Amino acid sequence: MKKSRSLATFLVLLFILSGSLFAQQIDDFEKIYSVSEALADLDGDGEIDLLDQTVVISGRASVDNLIFNDQRLSVYIQDDNAGIQVFSGTLNADINEGDSLVVKGTIDLYYDKPEIVADTVYVVDEQPRVPTPKSLSEVAANPENYLGMLVQGRAVVSQKKASSGYRGLTISVSDSIEDIQEVYISQSHRLKDEFNLELLSIGDEIEVTGILGKFVFRTSGTVIYHVMPRTPDDIKTTGFPRKYLSYLGLFGILFLVSIFGWNFVLRRQVKSKTNELSIALEEKEVLMQEIHHRVKNNLAKIVALLDLQISVADHPAVEKSLSNSKSRISSMTLIHEKLYQTQKYRTVRLDSYLRDLVTTIYQTYSSENQDVRLDFDLDEVSFSVDKTAVCGLLVNELVVNAFKYAFDDGNEGVLSIVLKKKNEEIQLRVTDNGPGLPGAFGEIQGEGLGTMLIQNFAEQLDAEIEVHSDENGTSFSFTFE
Repeated sequence: MKKSRSLATFLVLLFILSGSLFAQQIDDFEKIYSVSEALADLDGDGEIDLLDQTVVISGRASVDNLIFNDQRLSVYIQDDNAGIQVFSGTLNADINEGDSLVVKGTIDLYYDKPEIVADTVYVVDEQPRVPTPKSLSEVAANPENYLGMLVQGRAVVSQKKASSGYRGLTISVSDSIEDIQEVYISQSHRLKDEFNLELLSIGDEIEVTGILGKFVFRTSGTVIYHVMPRTPDDIKTTGFPRKYLSYLGLFGILFLVSIFGWNFVLRRQVKSKTNELSIALEEKEVLMQEIHHRVKNNLAKIVALLDLQISVADHPAVEKSLSNSKSRISSMTLIHEKLYQTQKYRTVRLDSYLRDLVTTIYQTYSSENQDVRLDFDLDEVSFSVDKTAVCGLLVNELVVNAFKYAFDDGNEGVLSIVLKKKNEEIQLRVTDNGPGLPGAFGEIQGEGLGTMLIQNFAEQLDAEIEVHSDENGTSFSFTFE
């Protein structure tokens, strides 16, 4: 009993001491701002008055910590009129929805979205109360005024989206389709695997709750406003999902057919399936022959590349040479993988191939210390297998060089891959935000292997080349038919 009382007394003293220390930390500040006051633009210059300043802000948490980011402190606080993200890469805090927080930190902009980089976070000991969500229909008219706040409302699913960085939905809210565009579930979301988006179909009406966010594409300047749900319960269907309706309709049709024409349908199905299998077998034989032929030609090209690499080597950097060769081999191997996945044997979806190729290179060359974001803007383009192989080798050289030389450890990097088709012309552009290239190489000159390969691949595509390089980055553009 004495030990229990001593422990309780110790915990009480510890709590009082922690509160006193926090009070001392904020004692130098004249006021504690509400979220609305901290984000105010009283002088009307278009910027937050307290930007880049260290302040103390109070507000209610609208999400538990370690939900949006399961490794770092990342919560949102708000009052009745504004919200802001609280972020820290070093602090730990046990924060629940509705907790009243006092935060000391610096107001900053991250991708044009305000956040407070916290030095200290204190949970005020009072009854938790989750903020009341703002209506989506109200928010959609002017979403910029509601960033970081909890929102809720009905929307219609217009598209389902997925990439290596996130899953989500394109939605329409009332008549404001261009304003709030997405429901966004990041790969860093702790509950990402529990969201069952497969249940939803285009046209389904949903009720969604979450934090209103914004993303600005650095290359195009396009702004996308999105709702970030906190848990799977934040996405609910308001009616009967269309997928279920389609299943019921199909079941009803099959049931009626089975009653009135089972024997007839069965004979037709057997005959049809037999014909389909015969055709499929013939096509697979042709496909295998074509694949073997392509593999033979590609291996010949790989051997030529290895010979060329050895001939220009200044010293026996075997490991580096083999690594480069392995990357080039992988770019061509990926083409054959695409051929296995399609029924078209003479063409390949160039956009899909480039996305997979660059993602594979990213996974191979991006180090843990590099913060590099891939930005794809790819039109749907079907291309011949031979020219796709050349495009793959060209992009391989540029992307590998970007990861080796353009991105310094610790600095945020952006690698943009753009593929556009206009009439009969195709434009392929690879851009990084690195420190730029030496003057000679910036004009596609020089005697290095990388330069020779880029020139050779461009000639095979009969492509016009444009290169722009300065201290803000490097862009290679190729135009061909």
